[in-house]
Amino acid sequence: MRVLAEAPFRLWMAVSGTLGVTTQRQLRQRLHDQVEDGHREFFLDLQELRCADGLFEGEPRTLFPKDPATRFHLIGAPDRIRESVTGDPRFTLYADPGSAWRQWADGA
Repeated sequence: MRVLAEAPFRLWMAVSGTLGVTTQRQLRQRLHDQVEDGHREFFLDLQELRCADGLFEGEPRTLFPKDPATRFHLIGAPDRIRESVTGDPRFTLYADPGSAWRQWADGA
């Protein structure tokens, strides 16, 4: 997990590697900590993230804090994550960083 950009209340992070039991817990904790620190909008580049087989016995949505004021912009999310958040108004899905970056810039 790397922070690529930060603005008041917003973070752009890149997450890469394999999301397994340990890394799932780390990602969840990092996002929850950032919400506690006052961040409310996350741009998460997940293009280089792979989900380990059998990882999500529960919902992949449990990765994300349940705070209704928090918004997540997921870029290139793996199928399992994308499918679990479809229809949730807190999530916006992007196929590539370009369209997400335009949204980031518009919010500046």
